[in-house]
Amino acid sequence: DDDDDDARDGDDARRPLVVDARDATLPDAALWDEHAERGDADALFEHAIAPLDAVTFATCVDRRAVCVKRGGRAHYGSWMTMEAVTRATRDGEARYGVDLDVTSYVDGVRRTHNRNSDAGREADDEDDDVGELVDADAVLTRRFGEERRSVRLLHPQTRCDATWKILATLERYFECACGCNVYVTPASSQGFAPHYDDIDAFVLQIEGAKRWRVYEPFEDETHPRTSSRNFTQEEIATQRVVFDDVLEAGDFLYLPRGWIHQAECSSSTHSVHATLSTNQSNAPADALEIALNNALASTIDGRAELRRSFVSTLNDERRRDAALEGLGEELRAFASELQGDFGAALVEHAYASLEARFMMQRCPPPDSHLLRSKARCTGDVAAAELRSGARTRVASQIEGAPFSILRESPATTLFHPFQNRRDGAHVRVLGVDSADEDRLGRVIVPSDVDDERLDELLDAVRSGDALEIAKTNFRENNFLELVCELVRCGALAALD
Repeated sequence: DDDDDDARDGDDARRPLVVDARDATLPDAALWDEHAERGDADALFEHAIAPLDAVTFATCVDRRAVCVKRGGRAHYGSWMTMEAVTRATRDGEARYGVDLDVTSYVDGVRRTHNRNSDAGREADDEDDDVGELVDADAVLTRRFGEERRSVRLLHPQTRCDATWKILATLERYFECACGCNVYVTPASSQGFAPHYDDIDAFVLQIEGAKRWRVYEPFEDETHPRTSSRNFTQEEIATQRVVFDDVLEAGDFLYLPRGWIHQAECSSSTHSVHATLSTNQSNAPADALEIALNNALASTIDGRAELRRSFVSTLNDERRRDAALEGLGEELRAFASELQGDFGAALVEHAYASLEARFMMQRCPPPDSHLLRSKARCTGDVAAAELRSGARTRVASQIEGAPFSILRESPATTLFHPFQNRRDGAHVRVLGVDSADEDRLGRVIVPSDVDDERLDELLDAVRSGDALEIAKTNFRENNFLELVCELVRCGALAALD
Protein backbone atom coordinates (compact mmCIF):
# COMPACT_ATOMS: atom_id res chain seq x y z
CA ASP A 1 0.00 0.00 0.00
CA ASP A 2 1.46 3.38 -1.06
CA ASP A 3 0.12 5.15 2.03
CA ASP A 4 1.79 2.61 4.30
CA ASP A 5 5.08 3.03 2.41
CA ASP A 6 4.88 6.82 2.80
CA ALA A 7 4.22 6.45 6.52
CA ARG A 8 7.22 4.14 6.91
CA ASP A 9 9.41 6.58 4.96
CA GLY A 10 8.30 9.37 7.31
CA ASP A 11 9.06 7.22 10.35
CA ASP A 12 12.53 6.41 9.01
CA ALA A 13 13.24 10.10 8.36
CA ARG A 14 12.57 10.88 12.03
CA ARG A 15 14.37 7.87 13.46
CA PRO A 16 17.39 9.17 15.43
CA LEU A 17 20.91 8.58 14.26
CA VAL A 18 22.64 6.69 17.09
CA VAL A 19 26.40 6.26 16.84
CA ASP A 20 27.89 3.52 19.03
CA ALA A 21 31.36 4.88 19.79
CA ARG A 22 31.98 2.89 22.96
CA ASP A 23 34.91 1.06 21.37
CA ALA A 24 35.94 3.82 18.97
CA THR A 25 39.16 5.79 19.13
CA LEU A 26 38.23 9.24 20.41
CA PRO A 27 40.22 12.47 20.65
CA ASP A 28 41.89 13.27 23.96
CA ALA A 29 39.32 14.90 26.27
CA ALA A 30 41.79 17.69 27.08
CA LEU A 31 41.59 18.88 23.46
CA TRP A 32 38.07 20.20 24.18
CA ASP A 33 39.56 22.91 26.40
CA GLU A 34 42.44 23.56 23.99
CA HIS A 35 40.18 24.05 20.95
CA ALA A 36 38.01 26.49 22.90
CA GLU A 37 41.06 28.38 24.18
CA ARG A 38 42.36 28.88 20.63
CA GLY A 39 38.93 29.50 19.12
CA ASP A 40 39.31 26.67 16.60
CA ALA A 41 35.67 26.41 15.51
CA ASP A 42 35.87 23.39 13.20
CA ALA A 43 37.99 21.39 15.64
CA LEU A 44 35.74 22.15 18.62
CA PHE A 45 32.54 21.10 16.85
CA GLU A 46 34.17 17.99 15.40
CA HIS A 47 35.30 17.10 18.94
CA ALA A 48 31.72 17.49 20.22
CA ILE A 49 30.28 15.02 17.69
CA ALA A 50 33.31 12.67 17.32
CA PRO A 51 33.60 10.14 15.80
CA LEU A 52 30.65 11.33 13.67
CA ASP A 53 31.74 13.62 10.84
CA ALA A 54 30.32 17.10 10.29
CA VAL A 55 28.99 16.31 6.81
CA THR A 56 26.85 13.44 8.09
CA PHE A 57 25.67 15.50 11.04
CA ALA A 58 24.59 18.33 8.72
CA THR A 59 22.15 15.98 6.98
CA CYS A 60 20.33 15.51 10.31
CA VAL A 61 19.97 19.17 11.30
CA ASP A 62 16.31 20.18 11.66
CA ARG A 63 15.28 16.62 10.70
CA ARG A 64 16.24 14.04 13.31
CA ALA A 65 17.88 13.58 16.69
CA VAL A 66 21.51 12.46 16.88
CA CYS A 67 23.11 10.56 19.76
CA VAL A 68 26.76 9.58 20.18
CA LYS A 69 27.35 6.93 22.87
CA ARG A 70 30.88 6.90 24.29
CA GLY A 71 30.49 4.38 27.10
CA GLY A 72 31.04 6.67 30.07
CA ARG A 73 34.39 8.02 28.89
CA ALA A 74 35.10 11.66 29.78
CA HIS A 75 35.06 13.77 26.64
CA TYR A 76 34.72 17.44 27.61
CA GLY A 77 37.89 18.04 29.61
CA SER A 78 37.45 19.76 32.95
CA TRP A 79 34.52 21.85 31.75
CA MET A 80 31.44 22.26 33.97
CA THR A 81 32.02 19.36 36.32
CA MET A 82 30.15 19.38 39.65
CA GLU A 83 33.19 21.05 41.16
CA ALA A 84 33.08 23.79 38.50
CA VAL A 85 29.32 24.30 38.99
CA THR A 86 29.82 24.61 42.75
CA ARG A 87 32.57 27.16 42.20
CA ALA A 88 30.43 29.16 39.76
CA THR A 89 27.56 29.19 42.27
CA ARG A 90 29.74 30.40 45.13
CA ASP A 91 31.84 32.95 43.22
CA GLY A 92 30.43 36.46 43.03
CA GLU A 93 26.81 37.47 43.47
CA ALA A 94 24.31 35.14 41.81
CA ARG A 95 20.60 35.98 41.65
CA TYR A 96 17.61 33.71 41.31
CA GLY A 97 15.97 33.84 37.91
CA VAL A 98 18.98 35.62 36.44
CA ASP A 99 21.93 33.36 37.17
CA LEU A 100 20.29 30.29 38.68
CA ASP A 101 16.96 28.45 39.02
CA VAL A 102 15.93 25.76 41.48
CA THR A 103 13.22 23.47 40.08
CA SER A 104 11.33 20.24 40.66
CA TYR A 105 8.95 17.97 38.76
CA VAL A 106 7.09 15.64 41.10
CA ASP A 107 3.83 13.75 40.46
CA GLY A 108 3.34 15.58 37.18
CA VAL A 109 3.73 19.06 38.68
CA ARG A 110 6.58 21.38 37.67
CA ARG A 111 7.58 23.94 40.33
CA THR A 112 10.17 26.68 40.71
CA HIS A 113 11.81 27.21 44.12
CA ASN A 114 13.77 30.43 43.58
CA ARG A 115 14.28 31.44 47.19
CA ASN A 116 16.71 30.70 49.99
CA SER A 117 14.12 30.02 52.68
CA ASP A 118 10.56 28.68 52.90
CA ALA A 119 9.85 30.74 56.02
CA GLY A 120 6.39 32.31 55.82
CA ARG A 121 5.38 30.29 52.76
CA GLU A 122 3.24 27.25 52.20
CA ALA A 123 5.22 24.15 51.31
CA ASP A 124 3.77 23.97 47.79
CA ASP A 125 4.04 27.68 46.98
CA GLU A 126 5.81 28.34 43.71
CA ASP A 127 8.14 31.30 43.55
CA ASP A 128 9.11 32.98 40.30
CA ASP A 129 10.55 36.09 41.93
CA VAL A 130 13.64 37.35 40.15
CA GLY A 131 16.52 39.04 41.87
CA GLU A 132 16.99 37.56 45.35
CA LEU A 133 20.65 36.86 46.05
CA VAL A 134 21.50 33.16 46.04
CA ASP A 135 22.80 31.64 49.25
CA ALA A 136 25.10 28.97 47.78
CA ASP A 137 24.94 26.82 50.92
CA ALA A 138 21.14 26.92 50.88
CA VAL A 139 21.08 25.80 47.24
CA LEU A 140 23.79 23.16 47.29
CA THR A 141 23.19 21.71 50.75
CA ARG A 142 19.47 22.04 51.43
CA ARG A 143 17.74 22.52 48.07
CA PHE A 144 19.89 20.10 46.08
CA GLY A 145 21.25 17.74 48.73
CA GLU A 146 18.35 17.39 51.17
CA GLU A 147 15.22 18.39 49.22
CA ARG A 148 16.42 16.82 45.95
CA ARG A 149 15.69 19.87 43.80
CA SER A 150 17.33 20.39 40.43
CA VAL A 151 19.63 23.36 39.85
CA ARG A 152 19.85 25.15 36.51
CA LEU A 153 22.84 27.43 36.06
CA LEU A 154 21.79 30.14 33.59
CA HIS A 155 24.17 31.56 30.95
CA PRO A 156 27.32 30.45 32.83
CA GLN A 157 29.49 32.26 30.28
CA THR A 158 29.01 35.38 32.42
CA ARG A 159 31.09 33.88 35.23
CA CYS A 160 32.95 30.98 33.62
CA ASP A 161 35.72 31.86 31.15
CA ALA A 162 35.80 28.36 29.65
CA THR A 163 32.09 28.55 28.75
CA TRP A 164 32.58 32.02 27.28
CA LYS A 165 35.35 30.70 25.02
CA ILE A 166 33.30 27.65 23.98
CA LEU A 167 30.32 29.79 22.96
CA ALA A 168 32.47 32.39 21.20
CA THR A 169 34.07 29.56 19.21
CA LEU A 170 30.79 27.86 18.31
CA GLU A 171 29.28 31.18 17.21
CA ARG A 172 31.95 31.35 14.56
CA TYR A 173 31.06 27.82 13.47
CA PHE A 174 27.29 28.38 13.26
CA GLU A 175 27.44 32.11 12.39
CA CYS A 176 24.58 32.50 14.84
CA ALA A 177 24.29 33.43 18.51
CA CYS A 178 24.81 30.52 20.91
CA GLY A 179 23.73 30.04 24.52
CA CYS A 180 24.29 27.63 27.38
CA ASN A 181 22.55 26.36 30.52
CA VAL A 182 23.95 23.73 32.89
CA TYR A 183 21.63 21.31 34.71
CA VAL A 184 22.48 19.52 37.96
CA THR A 185 19.95 16.86 38.95
CA PRO A 186 19.91 14.75 42.14
CA ALA A 187 19.74 10.97 41.84
CA SER A 188 16.32 9.49 40.99
CA SER A 189 14.65 12.84 40.29
CA GLN A 190 13.43 15.07 37.46
CA GLY A 191 13.51 18.85 37.31
CA PHE A 192 11.41 19.75 34.27
CA ALA A 193 8.14 18.75 32.62
CA PRO A 194 7.94 17.51 29.03
CA HIS A 195 8.32 20.45 26.63
CA TYR A 196 9.97 21.57 23.41
CA ASP A 197 12.34 24.47 22.76
CA ASP A 198 12.67 27.15 20.10
CA ILE A 199 16.38 26.40 19.67
CA ASP A 200 18.52 23.56 18.38
CA ALA A 201 19.84 21.86 21.53
CA PHE A 202 23.17 20.08 21.95
CA VAL A 203 23.16 18.04 25.17
CA LEU A 204 26.60 17.23 26.56
CA GLN A 205 26.51 14.75 29.45
CA ILE A 206 29.39 15.67 31.75
CA GLU A 207 28.91 13.60 34.93
CA GLY A 208 26.59 10.82 36.04
CA ALA A 209 23.78 9.44 33.88
CA LYS A 210 20.34 10.57 32.75
CA ARG A 211 17.49 8.90 30.91
CA TRP A 212 16.19 10.92 27.97
CA ARG A 213 12.88 10.39 26.21
CA VAL A 214 12.40 12.25 22.95
CA TYR A 215 9.06 12.42 21.13
CA GLU A 216 8.25 13.37 17.57
CA PRO A 217 6.97 16.95 17.15
CA PHE A 218 3.28 17.73 17.06
CA GLU A 219 2.28 17.85 13.41
CA ASP A 220 1.27 21.53 13.49
CA GLU A 221 4.23 22.66 15.63
CA THR A 222 7.23 21.71 13.49
CA HIS A 223 10.09 24.24 13.60
CA PRO A 224 8.39 26.45 16.23
CA ARG A 225 9.38 30.08 16.74
CA THR A 226 8.67 30.01 20.49
CA SER A 227 9.19 27.39 23.19
CA SER A 228 6.23 25.37 24.40
CA ARG A 229 4.40 25.40 27.70
CA ASN A 230 4.85 22.45 30.03
CA PHE A 231 2.96 19.40 28.78
CA THR A 232 1.27 16.77 30.92
CA GLN A 233 2.17 13.13 30.49
CA GLU A 234 -1.35 12.55 29.15
CA GLU A 235 -0.91 15.18 26.43
CA ILE A 236 2.18 13.48 25.01
CA ALA A 237 1.02 9.90 25.55
CA THR A 238 -0.01 9.52 21.90
CA GLN A 239 3.22 11.02 20.51
CA ARG A 240 5.64 8.45 19.15
CA VAL A 241 8.78 8.03 21.25
CA VAL A 242 11.72 8.26 18.84
CA PHE A 243 14.50 8.00 21.43
CA ASP A 244 14.55 6.43 24.90
CA ASP A 245 18.00 5.81 26.31
CA VAL A 246 20.39 6.73 29.09
CA LEU A 247 23.16 9.25 28.45
CA GLU A 248 26.37 8.53 30.34
CA ALA A 249 29.34 10.80 30.95
CA GLY A 250 30.85 11.88 27.64
CA ASP A 251 27.71 11.18 25.57
CA PHE A 252 26.17 13.66 23.12
CA LEU A 253 22.55 14.25 22.06
CA TYR A 254 21.26 16.68 19.43
CA LEU A 255 17.59 17.75 19.55
CA PRO A 256 16.09 19.81 16.72
CA ARG A 257 13.83 22.62 17.87
CA GLY A 258 10.26 21.53 18.35
CA TRP A 259 11.08 17.98 19.44
CA ILE A 260 9.40 17.20 22.75
CA HIS A 261 11.66 15.80 25.46
CA GLN A 262 11.98 15.03 29.14
CA ALA A 263 14.87 13.67 31.20
CA GLU A 264 15.18 12.03 34.59
CA CYS A 265 18.16 11.08 36.68
CA SER A 266 17.63 7.43 37.56
CA SER A 267 21.13 6.43 38.59
CA SER A 268 22.54 6.18 42.09
CA THR A 269 24.39 9.46 41.70
CA HIS A 270 23.68 12.98 40.48
CA SER A 271 23.77 14.09 36.84
CA VAL A 272 25.46 17.13 35.32
CA HIS A 273 24.79 18.04 31.71
CA ALA A 274 25.18 21.20 29.66
CA THR A 275 22.80 22.25 26.91
CA LEU A 276 24.35 24.38 24.19
CA SER A 277 21.83 26.18 22.01
CA THR A 278 21.77 27.90 18.64
CA ASN A 279 19.47 28.89 15.76
CA GLN A 280 16.99 30.90 17.81
CA SER A 281 15.02 33.21 15.47
CA ASN A 282 17.45 32.40 12.67
CA ALA A 283 15.20 31.27 9.83
CA PRO A 284 13.87 32.69 6.55
CA ALA A 285 10.68 33.54 8.46
CA ASP A 286 12.63 36.01 10.58
CA ALA A 287 14.14 37.72 7.54
CA LEU A 288 10.75 37.88 5.83
CA GLU A 289 9.18 39.34 8.95
CA ILE A 290 11.73 42.15 8.94
CA ALA A 291 11.37 42.70 5.19
CA LEU A 292 7.57 42.84 5.18
CA ASN A 293 7.39 45.07 8.26
CA ASN A 294 9.85 47.49 6.66
CA ALA A 295 8.00 47.37 3.33
CA LEU A 296 4.67 48.11 4.98
CA ALA A 297 6.14 50.96 7.02
CA SER A 298 7.73 52.46 3.90
CA THR A 299 4.48 52.21 1.93
CA ILE A 300 2.41 53.78 4.71
CA ASP A 301 4.91 56.61 5.15
CA GLY A 302 4.79 57.38 1.44
CA ARG A 303 1.02 57.19 0.92
CA ALA A 304 -1.01 59.81 2.78
CA GLU A 305 -4.30 58.27 1.60
CA LEU A 306 -3.53 55.09 3.57
CA ARG A 307 -3.44 57.14 6.76
CA ARG A 308 -6.84 58.78 6.32
CA SER A 309 -9.66 57.68 8.61
CA PHE A 310 -12.31 55.27 7.36
CA VAL A 311 -15.72 56.76 6.62
CA SER A 312 -18.35 55.00 8.72
CA THR A 313 -19.69 51.94 6.89
CA LEU A 314 -21.59 50.29 9.74
CA ASN A 315 -25.03 50.95 8.24
CA ASP A 316 -24.06 51.27 4.58
CA GLU A 317 -23.22 48.00 2.87
CA ARG A 318 -22.36 49.76 -0.40
CA ARG A 319 -19.74 51.92 1.31
CA ARG A 320 -18.40 48.88 3.12
CA ASP A 321 -17.98 46.98 -0.15
CA ALA A 322 -16.22 49.97 -1.69
CA ALA A 323 -13.87 50.22 1.30
CA LEU A 324 -13.01 46.53 1.05
CA GLU A 325 -12.38 46.84 -2.68
CA GLY A 326 -10.10 49.81 -2.05
CA LEU A 327 -8.12 47.83 0.53
CA GLY A 328 -7.83 44.96 -1.92
CA GLU A 329 -6.44 47.27 -4.59
CA GLU A 330 -3.89 48.68 -2.15
CA LEU A 331 -2.84 45.17 -1.15
CA ARG A 332 -2.41 44.14 -4.79
CA ALA A 333 -0.38 47.28 -5.47
CA PHE A 334 1.75 46.55 -2.40
CA ALA A 335 2.37 42.97 -3.58
CA SER A 336 3.27 44.24 -7.05
CA GLU A 337 5.90 46.60 -5.62
CA LEU A 338 7.53 43.66 -3.84
CA GLN A 339 8.17 41.96 -7.19
CA GLY A 340 10.69 44.55 -8.38
CA ASP A 341 13.82 46.31 -7.17
CA PHE A 342 11.98 47.56 -4.07
CA GLY A 343 11.39 43.99 -2.90
CA ALA A 344 14.96 42.92 -3.67
CA ALA A 345 16.33 45.84 -1.65
CA LEU A 346 14.05 44.95 1.27
CA VAL A 347 15.22 41.33 1.31
CA GLU A 348 18.86 42.44 1.23
CA HIS A 349 18.21 44.86 4.10
CA ALA A 350 16.41 42.14 6.09
CA TYR A 351 19.36 39.77 5.76
CA ALA A 352 21.75 42.57 6.73
CA SER A 353 19.53 43.19 9.78
CA LEU A 354 19.95 39.56 10.86
CA GLU A 355 23.72 39.90 10.44
CA ALA A 356 23.64 43.06 12.56
CA ARG A 357 21.55 41.29 15.21
CA PHE A 358 24.12 38.48 15.34
CA MET A 359 26.91 41.00 15.91
CA MET A 360 24.87 42.48 18.77
CA GLN A 361 24.12 39.11 20.36
CA ARG A 362 27.38 37.21 20.00
CA CYS A 363 29.94 36.88 22.77
CA PRO A 364 32.74 39.44 22.85
CA PRO A 365 35.87 37.78 21.44
CA PRO A 366 38.14 36.48 24.24
CA ASP A 367 41.72 37.74 24.15
CA SER A 368 42.95 34.23 23.31
CA HIS A 369 40.91 34.35 20.08
CA LEU A 370 42.41 37.61 18.84
CA LEU A 371 44.83 37.39 15.93
CA ARG A 372 47.12 40.17 17.19
CA SER A 373 48.11 41.84 20.43
CA LYS A 374 45.14 43.77 21.81
CA ALA A 375 47.38 46.09 23.84
CA ARG A 376 49.71 46.94 20.96
CA CYS A 377 47.40 46.98 17.94
CA THR A 378 44.13 48.43 19.23
CA GLY A 379 42.94 51.21 21.51
CA ASP A 380 43.56 54.94 21.64
CA VAL A 381 47.34 54.86 21.05
CA ALA A 382 47.13 52.56 18.02
CA ALA A 383 44.31 54.68 16.55
CA ALA A 384 46.35 57.88 17.03
CA GLU A 385 49.39 56.35 15.32
CA LEU A 386 47.24 55.25 12.38
CA ARG A 387 45.83 58.76 12.12
CA SER A 388 49.32 60.30 12.15
CA GLY A 389 50.67 57.91 9.51
CA ALA A 390 53.03 56.07 11.88
CA ARG A 391 50.99 52.96 11.09
CA THR A 392 49.74 52.37 7.59
CA ARG A 393 47.69 49.14 7.47
CA VAL A 394 44.69 47.61 9.22
CA ALA A 395 43.50 44.01 9.55
CA SER A 396 40.76 42.10 11.35
CA GLN A 397 41.33 41.06 14.95
CA ILE A 398 39.33 37.83 14.49
CA GLU A 399 38.89 35.25 11.77
CA GLY A 400 36.04 36.25 9.49
CA ALA A 401 34.13 39.52 9.44
CA PRO A 402 34.85 41.76 12.46
CA PHE A 403 31.75 43.87 11.75
CA SER A 404 28.63 43.98 9.60
CA ILE A 405 27.14 46.84 7.59
CA LEU A 406 23.52 47.96 7.81
CA ARG A 407 22.57 50.64 5.31
CA GLU A 408 19.40 52.52 6.16
CA SER A 409 18.10 56.03 6.64
CA PRO A 410 19.32 58.32 8.11
CA ALA A 411 22.76 56.70 8.39
CA THR A 412 24.76 53.58 7.64
CA THR A 413 25.85 51.75 10.80
CA LEU A 414 28.61 49.24 11.48
CA PHE A 415 27.89 46.60 14.14
CA HIS A 416 30.66 44.73 15.95
CA PRO A 417 30.87 42.40 19.01
CA PHE A 418 33.97 43.81 20.71
CA GLN A 419 32.04 45.79 23.35
CA ASN A 420 29.29 43.22 23.92
CA ARG A 421 28.32 41.62 27.21
CA ARG A 422 28.98 37.93 27.68
CA ASP A 423 25.26 37.15 28.00
CA GLY A 424 24.13 38.99 24.86
CA ALA A 425 22.63 35.87 23.28
CA HIS A 426 20.14 35.62 26.14
CA VAL A 427 18.72 39.05 25.36
CA ARG A 428 16.14 38.28 22.71
CA VAL A 429 16.84 40.91 20.06
CA LEU A 430 14.26 40.75 17.28
CA GLY A 431 15.47 43.90 15.57
CA VAL A 432 18.45 46.19 15.65
CA ASP A 433 16.43 49.02 17.21
CA SER A 434 16.00 47.28 20.58
CA ALA A 435 19.59 47.52 21.78
CA ASP A 436 20.73 49.38 24.88
CA GLU A 437 20.65 53.13 24.59
CA ASP A 438 24.40 53.37 25.16
CA ARG A 439 24.84 52.12 21.57
CA LEU A 440 27.91 50.06 22.39
CA GLY A 441 28.99 47.94 19.46
CA ARG A 442 27.77 50.46 16.88
CA VAL A 443 29.79 52.85 14.75
CA ILE A 444 27.91 55.44 12.70
CA VAL A 445 29.41 55.87 9.24
CA PRO A 446 29.94 59.54 8.26
CA SER A 447 27.71 60.54 5.35
CA ASP A 448 30.64 61.41 3.07
CA VAL A 449 32.22 57.93 3.30
CA ASP A 450 31.90 56.19 -0.04
CA ASP A 451 29.99 52.86 -0.04
CA GLU A 452 32.54 51.32 -2.39
CA ARG A 453 35.39 52.10 0.00
CA LEU A 454 33.39 50.65 2.90
CA ASP A 455 32.74 47.40 1.02
CA GLU A 456 36.40 47.18 0.03
CA LEU A 457 37.42 47.53 3.68
CA LEU A 458 35.07 44.75 4.82
CA ASP A 459 36.00 42.41 1.96
CA ALA A 460 39.71 42.84 2.65
CA VAL A 461 39.66 42.28 6.41
CA ARG A 462 37.08 39.46 6.17
CA SER A 463 39.40 37.53 3.86
CA GLY A 464 42.30 37.96 6.29
CA ASP A 465 44.18 40.54 4.23
CA ALA A 466 45.70 43.73 5.62
CA LEU A 467 44.38 46.86 3.91
CA GLU A 468 46.83 49.64 3.07
CA ILE A 469 45.35 52.84 4.53
CA ALA A 470 48.19 55.10 3.36
CA LYS A 471 46.58 55.35 -0.07
CA THR A 472 45.12 58.79 -0.72
CA ASN A 473 41.62 57.50 -1.43
CA PHE A 474 41.45 55.84 1.98
CA ARG A 475 42.64 58.89 3.89
CA GLU A 476 40.26 61.40 2.37
CA ASN A 477 37.12 62.80 3.97
CA ASN A 478 36.09 60.92 7.12
CA PHE A 479 37.06 57.41 6.05
CA LEU A 480 40.27 57.51 8.07
CA GLU A 481 38.36 58.63 11.17
CA LEU A 482 35.95 55.73 10.73
CA VAL A 483 38.82 53.23 10.51
CA CYS A 484 40.50 54.80 13.54
CA GLU A 485 37.30 54.33 15.54
CA LEU A 486 37.24 50.63 14.58
CA VAL A 487 40.85 50.37 15.78
CA ARG A 488 40.03 52.21 19.00
CA CYS A 489 37.15 49.83 19.87
CA GLY A 490 39.19 46.73 19.01
CA ALA A 491 37.52 45.50 15.82
CA LEU A 492 40.53 46.27 13.64
CA ALA A 493 44.25 46.07 14.38
CA ALA A 494 46.53 48.90 13.25
CA LEU A 495 49.77 47.57 11.74
CA ASP A 496 53.08 49.15 10.78
